[in-house]
Amino acid sequence: MDRSIGFVAFVLLLQVACGMAAAAEPTLLTPPPANVQRSTLLASVSQMPRGNGTGGDVYFVGFAGFGEQKVFRKEAELARQVFTARFAAQARSLLLVNDSHDRQTYPLANYDNLRIAVDAIGHHMHRDRDALVLMLTSHGNDRDGIAITNGKLPEDALSPKDVRRMLDEAHIRWRIVIVSACYSGIFIPVLKSDTTLVMTAADAHHSSFGCDDTRDLTWFGEALLKDALPHACSLTAAYDDMSDIIVKRENVEQEVHSNPKLFVGPQMQTRLPQLDAAAARHCAGATWH
Repeated sequence: MDRSIGFVAFVLLLQVACGMAAAAEPTLLTPPPANVQRSTLLASVSQMPRGNGTGGDVYFVGFAGFGEQKVFRKEAELARQVFTARFAAQARSLLLVNDSHDRQTYPLANYDNLRIAVDAIGHHMHRDRDALVLMLTSHGNDRDGIAITNGKLPEDALSPKDVRRMLDEAHIRWRIVIVSACYSGIFIPVLKSDTTLVMTAADAHHSSFGCDDTRDLTWFGEALLKDALPHACSLTAAYDDMSDIIVKRENVEQEVHSNPKLFVGPQMQTRLPQLDAAAARHCAGATWH
């Protein structure tokens, strides 16, 4: 056999073998099986430290539901950074993310994974004093809640009733729910309780803005997470500052107002200064809203 032909054949065989090996390896587009994601979530929660302070600890779950635009992933990642820094919760945080270009870095943002994460945290936390911050970011409508999409994977929606059911079944008492989506005001009537805070990017009848991949954050996410919350003495003060920023921006851009909304249950209102105490030590001023 001609040596050059033999070498060419060898190279072709090597390329085929390497191609087969590469095809056998998981890619960023291939999510781990559902049972593996479940095990990962349960293991992550089991390793979270359980504090003994009477003031209680904060847990954080971020949920980026719309996989075709990275703005939602980026917003969930920043929310995790800002909220966990504020409440010293870095070791008690999870992200569920849909990204049609990366299904390996985080567990997927779907109904089952959120239910598993919330339930595990509910069983792990001190229910009488610990709080959960749940950040939901996606597209939304006034019927279904927020969108769950991830490329060619099955589509779904996360409704206000879904979220309420998960929190109730997990027996989580102290709840802070942030919903960054159009028409997200529909979450408030369903989620409100004496021990809940619900903040939304819009009321039940209007869109919010900035949901495109030319941006790192939505208008709501930028105003809350970047401009208001890092400097606010309380969550309610952050809401006031965020709302002012949004109104001014919508006026400049001549957009119909999205009307962000806030509900604070009476027991949560009493509890907020305690939750915010550590962050408030270094804020500008000491006035509670």
